[in-house]
Amino acid sequence: MKIVVVYQYYQGHGAPGHSLVYELTQYLAERGHTVTVVSGETGYMQRKMPTLPWYRRLVRHERDGKVNVVRTYTYSELHRSYLGRLLSFISFSLSCPFGLLSVARPDVVLASSPPIFPMFPAWLICKLRRIPFIIEVRDLWPASAVQMGILKNKQLIGIMAWMERVLYNHSAKIVVLTEGIQKDICTRGWPKEKVELVTCGVDINKLYPDVAGAAFIRKKYGWLDVQIVLYFGALGEANNLPVTLRAASRLQARKDIIFVLIGDGMKRTETQRHVSALGLENVLILPPVPKDEARMYINAADLCLVTLRDIPLFDGAIPTKLIDYMACGKAVLCGIRGEAERIIEASGAGEAFDPDNEEQLCNLIVELLADPDRIASMGSGGLAYVQSRFSAAKLRQQMESVLLNVVFADK
Repeated sequence: MKIVVVYQYYQGHGAPGHSLVYELTQYLAERGHTVTVVSGETGYMQRKMPTLPWYRRLVRHERDGKVNVVRTYTYSELHRSYLGRLLSFISFSLSCPFGLLSVARPDVVLASSPPIFPMFPAWLICKLRRIPFIIEVRDLWPASAVQMGILKNKQLIGIMAWMERVLYNHSAKIVVLTEGIQKDICTRGWPKEKVELVTCGVDINKLYPDVAGAAFIRKKYGWLDVQIVLYFGALGEANNLPVTLRAASRLQARKDIIFVLIGDGMKRTETQRHVSALGLENVLILPPVPKDEARMYINAADLCLVTLRDIPLFDGAIPTKLIDYMACGKAVLCGIRGEAERIIEASGAGEAFDPDNEEQLCNLIVELLADPDRIASMGSGGLAYVQSRFSAAKLRQQMESVLLNVVFADK
C-alpha cells in the first residue's frame, strides 16, 4: 500500500512526548508499505524554533528511516497562549494541503486528531483526488474543549461541530483509542461497524523496568535519600496540575518526599509561578526529555501520578503516560475516573483518587511510600497487565488490517 499519514506533531524517540505515530509509520514501512507523513514543523513538547524564513519552510521533504516526511509551515509558539495554539492549528490547516498535493496519489490517507482543523482540508484533498480517508480520534473535539471551558465562542463551537460531523460522515473508518470515545461516537448515531477501536500500545523494548537507569538518574539529581512522586508528560489545561501542587503544599513538612514534574505545555509557566508563590521547595519542574530517555526517569520514581480535569468526557480517556508507567513496573496514583480507573483496578497497578481531592492523594502517597512491598506488588501487576493487553506490536498489526480492509474495499 501507499499510505499517507497526516499528523501535526510527528516526532521520533529523540524528541519529548509520545511517539505513537512515529512507531506506527516505521512499522508500516518495515512491512513493505510506502509511507509518507505530512506534519508540522515541531513536536508537541519540542520548542526547537525554525531558523529558515517562513517562505522557505512552506513544504520541505525529509527522510526518517524508511518513512518519507513532508514538513509544512506551522506557527511554532503554540504554548504561548490559547491564541498561539489556535494560530498553530490554523497555519497547519492552510499548509498541510500543499504537503498532501506534493506527494503521489496514495491508496489511503490516515489523519490523526486532535487538532481537528487540519483534518478538514486533508479530507477535502482526499475527496478531490478520490482517496479513501480514515480519521483517527485521540480526543473528542470540540466537546472536550467546551467541557474544560477553553472554547466558549458559540460560532466557533458550531463550526468545529459541523467539521466533526462532516469528517465522521465521509470517512471510510473512524479509528478511536478508547472504549469511551467509541461509545460516545456510536451513541451520537454513527454505526459501530464504522468505529474501530485500536488502543494505544507500548513498545516493551523501549519502556521496561530499568534498575541501572533509575540509579543513574537518582545519582544525577541527588535523589539518593528521598522518595520521588513523579508526573511525566504534558503540562496543559487538561492535566489538572493544581491538585498535585495542593498535595505538595500539604506535604511540605516531609523533607524526604519530592514531587517531580517533567514536561512542557501551556501551563508550565503558570505552574512555575504557582510553585514559587507558594514556596514549594518540595516541587521540582524539569524540562521535557526525549522519549528514548523517558524509561530512566520513570524508573527513578517511587510513585507515578496521572491526572486529568474532572469532566465527563475524560471518563473515556487512557493517557499514554498511564500505560508507560505500568510498562516500567511502577505503582500509579490515578486521578481520573472511568476507563483509566478501571485499568488501575483490574491490573492492581495502583490506587485511584477523586480528581480534585488533594487530601485523599496525600493520604495515599504517605500510606504507599511507607509500604515498599505493596508498591512493588502494584508495579508487578501493572507490568503484567500491560504486557498482556497493550502490546504495541499487536495493535500496529490491527491498524494495518484496518488500512488494508479500507483500501481493498475501495477497489
